[in-house]
Amino acid sequence: MATITSWSGNIADIGPIYPMVGSEGILFIIGLASWIVWHVIQSKIEEKNFKDEIQRFGDSENLRKMVGREDPRNP
Repeated sequence: MATITSWSGNIADIGPIYPMVGSEGILFIIGLASWIVWHVIQSKIEEKNFKDEIQRFGDSENLRKMVGREDPRNP
């Protein structure tokens, strides 16, 4: 890691000033893969929850009737 005493010089002569230089590509790929895996897992969880709610509450027509009863504009 570089010790900087003056910013008046050429920054290219100082060299890298952060750790793990050169690992950006690998970290990007790991991050992208983790993001995709998270979306796949989240999608499966939401699909399971949706199917459970359909089984619990019935079909879409039944849901419309229940929501219509809760609507204050629809007595």
